[in-house]
Amino acid sequence: MASYRILLIGGGTGGHIYPLVAVSIELQKLAKERGADLELMAVADSNEWKNEFESLGIKFKKILTPKLRRYEGNLNLLDIFKLPITLIQSFWYLFVFMPDLVFAKGGYVSIIPSLVGRIYFVPLFIHDSDSVLKGANKFLSKFTKKSFVSFETTLVQLKKNNNIVLSGNPIRKELLNGNKNQAAAQFNFSLDKKTILFLGGSQGAKFINNLVLASLILLTQKFQIIHQIGDKNFNEVNKEVEKMKIEKNYRAFGFLNQEELKSAYALADVVVSRAGANLIFEIAALGKPAIIIPYPYAIKEHQRENAREFAKFGAIVLEEENLKPSILIDQIGHLLNPDNYSSISQRIKQFAKPDAAEIIAQEVYSYAFRQ
Repeated sequence: MASYRILLIGGGTGGHIYPLVAVSIELQKLAKERGADLELMAVADSNEWKNEFESLGIKFKKILTPKLRRYEGNLNLLDIFKLPITLIQSFWYLFVFMPDLVFAKGGYVSIIPSLVGRIYFVPLFIHDSDSVLKGANKFLSKFTKKSFVSFETTLVQLKKNNNIVLSGNPIRKELLNGNKNQAAAQFNFSLDKKTILFLGGSQGAKFINNLVLASLILLTQKFQIIHQIGDKNFNEVNKEVEKMKIEKNYRAFGFLNQEELKSAYALADVVVSRAGANLIFEIAALGKPAIIIPYPYAIKEHQRENAREFAKFGAIVLEEENLKPSILIDQIGHLLNPDNYSSISQRIKQFAKPDAAEIIAQEVYSYAFRQ
């Protein structure tokens, strides 16, 4: 039986890694169902993601990644010296593994290995999570056999490429299977009180943290709060919470692992979140009424564009500028109003594309196993 190999590339944040994980799981399912010999290897720019892949039986390699930063400074100049190492690593990893197909999620980490793959005549597939096509994927789209996008607005930006699939953004299906009763016990919360989940993405969001702190006394008088802070800001925020002597209705986490996030989603009545593609597609798949606060400094304002698309389906979008605790609490109350809640939930579900990982995996698998 012939063995087939697929190389997965991504990095930077969970925004790239978790869709790769979701697609990997579906590829493994397809191979098992069809009795195929499939080997996967992931390349990323941090060992932070090593366990995420190796727990699925996927080989992992860390690669040094030069970056072009948007601010001035010596780091851009210093990163030029990383380039020869990145090239050597890319040529070596691909030569040894020699995949039948490369699937890249974009970002700086994807560029050099993807181009090296083309030198080796390995077909390239890419996926872009956001509504605005950013630099790496815009560049790589010139060399792809197939491009996957999450938003209809991205189709227009790739109109010169005929091989485009509107797939949606791959999400981890495991997050959708939480049990509300078990989650209430896990967080030691009541089922009789509404729960608000605050998410800032895999690295946390300082503005959302500050907004929670400014609102916390009022919030905990009315609701139960689950707050994902971000590991680097956890101690700082926790000290401020301790000063307030909040003793009930509040649970804080630096990072929510998959099981914790699954439970938090199951228990949450409203989600307050950044506008990263992973988050909004997860929220939509669950049909959770949501308040979206886009990060205003995201590349090409892609979070604002993501949020605008999500707003068409009932999500409330609040900009950081002039956002006060009173506005936040008022909007949470609007979403929780029984006259609004069900209809908003149904509209938000219409934004979801829960089969994105399966769609991408099927296309990738069929091409890699075409011979």
